Amino acid sequence: MQLQCHCKNVQIELSDTPDSLTQCNCSLCHRYAALWGHFEAEKVDVSVRLKNTVEYIQGDRCIAFHFCPTCGCLTHYLTTDKVAEAKVVINFRMIEPAEIAGIKIRHFDGADSWSYR
Repeated sequence: MQLQCHCKNVQIELSDTPDSLTQCNCSLCHRYAALWGHFEAEKVDVSVRLKNTVEYIQGDRCIAFHFCPTCGCLTHYLTTDKVAEAKVVINFRMIEPAEIAGIKIRHFDGADSWSYR
């Protein structure tokens, strides 16, 4: 699978299609309206054409959100060294809806219970 930000500066290639995607309602994800696919780092290739992504780390400093500095798209997040298992989590809003139409969407309650609903 190939995903890209609006201006095509950030391009992401995946070796696998996810079994499910996650929609979270935490204070950030709710505002971002992201649809997340979780991957092991070696299954993802993130490339940048012209300008490096801009990083935002909030709160417990476990996640670093990455944005394209040109078009502003939230492209992915990485776990930081505070997390034992390295993950790359991709925003699937960067792909055409038809390409993910058959993938199950799970709803994660990151605002309150910290569990899937």
